[in-house]
This record gives sequence, C-alpha cells and structure tokens, in this order.
Amino acid sequence: MQQTLHNIIDMLFNLPHLQLIFVSFMMLVFGLAVWRLQRRVHDETRRREEADRQLLNALQRLTRLEDQIEQGGSGKERNFERSLDHAELKNRLQTPPATSGNPPNKYRHVAALAEQGMDEKQIADVLHISIAEASQLISLSRIACSE
Repeated sequence: MQQTLHNIIDMLFNLPHLQLIFVSFMMLVFGLAVWRLQRRVHDETRRREEADRQLLNALQRLTRLEDQIEQGGSGKERNFERSLDHAELKNRLQTPPATSGNPPNKYRHVAALAEQGMDEKQIADVLHISIAEASQLISLSRIACSE
C-alpha cells in the first residue's frame, strides 16, 4: 500500500503538465505580490505628495503673515515677537526632519498649524499622527496659551 502511494506521487510529479501548472501558479502568486507592493508604493507616494502640498501651503501662509507684520509698523515689540515666532516656525518647517524622528518638533507645529486654520485631520495628515492625537495636542496647546 505504501509503495503504491509513493509510486502514484512520483508519477504525479513526473507529469510535465503538473510541473507547468505548478510553475504557472507560483508565477501568478508572485505577480499578485508585486502588484500589491506597487499599489502600496503608489498610495504612499500620493500621501506624501499631499503632505508636502499641505506643508507648502502652511509655509506660504506664514510668509504672507510675515509680510503683513512687516507692513504693519504698530506695536513694534509685539510685532517683533510675532515675527520672531513666525520666522522660527518657518525655519523649522523648511528644515528637513531628522532621520531619527524627533517627536517634540512635530508637537510644536500643531499650535501653529491650528492657528493657520487647519483642522485636526489635516494636521494629522501633515504630521503623520493620528487624528485623536492631533485633537489632544490642539486642546493642550489651547490650554497652554490660555495660562
């Protein structure tokens, strides 16, 4: 009985059509895996381009605010502080992030982005954090500003 089973298995694996079907199946599995990876890369690229676009918009808003402050002229001391804050934020936004990832820098940007009119979802997308975390950080920054 056992010898017959071995003979049948050997006969099946020696059939050229079975080998062709097996190789075709493996190629199909490999092709599906490559297709899924391509979709993931494409989706990630789109997400990063959107984040870059949002950062550029925030930077443009900061530049416009700086121009308005420079044209203002009243309350020199207050304007200087605001101008300094905006210049510092602009500098941080233009500086590429460290490869080690510095979470406190992300959190410092939340208040400025919220002041620029971005909602929680947009801030979460730009800073690559969850919406709940963005909401909590906005609340904390508001509390810190009110004190």
